[in-house]
Amino acid sequence: MSLLKRLWTHHLVRNIVMLYGVQLSSYILPLVVLPYLARVLSTERFGVIALAQSFMYYFLVLTDYGFGLTATREIAIHSDDHAAVSRIFSRVMMARVLLMAVGFVVMLGVVLATPKMRPNWILFVICYLGVLGNVLFPLWLYQGMQKMQHIAVRDLSAKALALAAIFIFVHSDRDYLLAAALQPAGMVVSGLVSLIMLRRVMPVRFEWTPWREIWGELRQSWPVFLSLAANTTYTSTNAVLLGLIAPPATLAYYYNAYRITGAIRSLVSPLVTAVYPHVSQIASRSGKDGMRFLKRYAMLLCLPFLLVSIGLFVLAPFIVKVLFGPKYAYTAVLLRILAPGPFLFALSHCYSTYFMLAFGYQKQWSRLILFTAIANFVLLVPFLWLMPPAAAFASVGIGVDAFSFVMSYFFYRRHVHEHEHDRPAQPQDAIPQP
Repeated sequence: MSLLKRLWTHHLVRNIVMLYGVQLSSYILPLVVLPYLARVLSTERFGVIALAQSFMYYFLVLTDYGFGLTATREIAIHSDDHAAVSRIFSRVMMARVLLMAVGFVVMLGVVLATPKMRPNWILFVICYLGVLGNVLFPLWLYQGMQKMQHIAVRDLSAKALALAAIFIFVHSDRDYLLAAALQPAGMVVSGLVSLIMLRRVMPVRFEWTPWREIWGELRQSWPVFLSLAANTTYTSTNAVLLGLIAPPATLAYYYNAYRITGAIRSLVSPLVTAVYPHVSQIASRSGKDGMRFLKRYAMLLCLPFLLVSIGLFVLAPFIVKVLFGPKYAYTAVLLRILAPGPFLFALSHCYSTYFMLAFGYQKQWSRLILFTAIANFVLLVPFLWLMPPAAAFASVGIGVDAFSFVMSYFFYRRHVHEHEHDRPAQPQDAIPQP
């Protein structure tokens, strides 16, 4: 019991646990309601909602704009300077609101110009509420200040209530718009609560920021944004392309497998978002200490995901039968293809985020993500020729995960010797500081 108490008092462990609470509300809770929607909605309606939600990922990445990495690092480094934290918070929030407005115009224009999307334009507008909720929720601020305990429970509660409403009010295809609206509504409520609480838990105040500072923040995060945008290109684009070239039912089969593995992959993110600022702080003081931490803990954090990936592969038919019923039997085939994804995803972060980003290799990290996106589309052509569309997209996803891990590992092996000393890790292309 004393060991558990000591672990809980460690700020890194506590923040990882709290980040898991936020991740639970964002990815795992929607997965709980997924089997219900798969049963009460037809595969056609379910597929249309899947297409709209997949399309929204573009705009989530646009409004995140890499701030989850760059702003978190700035906040973590300047956490003792309340005036600096307020300035960072203000310009990042204003930049995200601006990006959200631009994104809405682009989203509506694309939907109205695409014949397969146009009939459901109201559905796409409703799903954009998720982008609003994401903008309102300054996770990067709480994370950088290591104050996650103040928002995790409230975030989980707000989203749980929204999902409970789906069970109460959604019963058939007639309610599909309501089903699409209730999930992002929980995100909006959670975002508003986090902003209302802000002044109570940390000395941060919003202040109007000159345009030049907002532009500077956007310019600083531009390389990371490009990398994350490339990453979304080969993840969300695969689902969107499948929805455009195949019937909605085919996308529904793929989407269920994708959401299961995606929910498990999302469990990697709390580790990354909690450990990344911690490693960055250590590496900024001593490259040798940063490498020691990385070698001691990084691989250990991946082992649970190896076990989960094995379990997914073995139990895929049973999982699909229990969750979605017999009409989604083909989802089990796709789930087995995607099963190694969570482990490969966690493994690649050991050498990309924990090493390349935390030790300042931002440009190389950006190129790695770009090459990974290119590999996705290069692989799509032969795979679509060799197998059915849903299986092709699932196979390409695993191929890309393997490519990302191999490339980041080889980079780590080439550069690890540069940081086995006591000097701070400050390559020339490190993320600039304000």
